[in-house]
Amino acid sequence: MTSFPPVDGGASRRGHHLLRAGLAVLVLLVLLALQHDLVALVPARYQEALRLGIVGAAALVGAQAVRESVTAITRGLDRQAGVVLRNLSTWILSILLVLWIASTVGVNLSGLLLGGAVVGVVVATASQASLGNFFAGLVLMVGRPYRVGSPLRLRGAALGNVEYEGTVVDLGALYTTLVTASGETLRLPNSTVVTSAVVTGEAPLQAEVELELPRGTPLRPIHQALQQRLGEQRQLTITPKHLTAGEEGRLLCQVQVRSALPVDRTWLADALREAVELGSEGAARDELWRPAS
Repeated sequence: MTSFPPVDGGASRRGHHLLRAGLAVLVLLVLLALQHDLVALVPARYQEALRLGIVGAAALVGAQAVRESVTAITRGLDRQAGVVLRNLSTWILSILLVLWIASTVGVNLSGLLLGGAVVGVVVATASQASLGNFFAGLVLMVGRPYRVGSPLRLRGAALGNVEYEGTVVDLGALYTTLVTASGETLRLPNSTVVTSAVVTGEAPLQAEVELELPRGTPLRPIHQALQQRLGEQRQLTITPKHLTAGEEGRLLCQVQVRSALPVDRTWLADALREAVELGSEGAARDELWRPAS
């Protein structure tokens, strides 16, 4: 028995939409090209009505071409990216269609285009930052370096060389929204995100706490005890940050837990306290049984 390769349903539907759009454009070209010949075939008193009818039919056929083209362009995209790109494409193609039909039927567009250019310059100047964020959002939605639900870490000059990290909860037209391990919500402009270094693929940061230890406390036993308590599914990092001077000096460390599973902060605090106690006891035993040199 002969087997055939599976057909990509999405590609097939996109091809159908493109075919319909092509046929609509062909009909539109025929109507606009033959409008004068068709109008000349009827008596003079009916020519204006026929001309309006041809323009109306061309507008309907053009709208169908725009609808099918936009559907083919946005098929397969994420819901949010598809909505933004669909709206933008529909507006642009519709404006081009109106200008094309108007110029074909003999409407003078010089004054309209001049006024539109002046208004466009004023609006673009007043909303430069918003437009920058909007087009950067389109780049992110089409390129998709990350998606909603992905862990994300950002660092760049546009962010003041400060590192931001969290889970993406929304990818909007103007802002990317993150939720940090402490529960804070960050709304970062898309133009800033595009120009920043993006780190993806890591397990999301679920908890971040500061740990203060007496000077000279070994970190390895504490790390081993806490990692055993957390389990292999959670990645633990203990990083020394600051050491105060003096006999009663204290070591300030940053504890980070990365995992696909959420981590309760109260449970983590109890586990950290037990790990410090076990680590300190283990270090004391090692010091007690260390042979004299």
